[in-house]
Amino acid sequence: MKERLIGDDQLLVTADTTLGDPLWDWVAADAARRAPEGWRIANIGAVATTPPAAAPAYGYAPQPTGVTLWVLYRK
Repeated sequence: MKERLIGDDQLLVTADTTLGDPLWDWVAADAARRAPEGWRIANIGAVATTPPAAAPAYGYAPQPTGVTLWVLYRK
């Protein structure tokens, strides 16, 4: 796990992911930038953006090639 300070009273804790540290560094920097205005992370989520295969073969499970990430902030 890695901890990133995102405000005077907030800590973002992440585990290893296939997306790597650059993504979480960006989330932490964005949250830290918004913290002085009173914004706090309320939810973080993601969804794979790879469309399903047209005719999947038996036992074939396509791997996601893209992801959309959202960060929900609240005051």
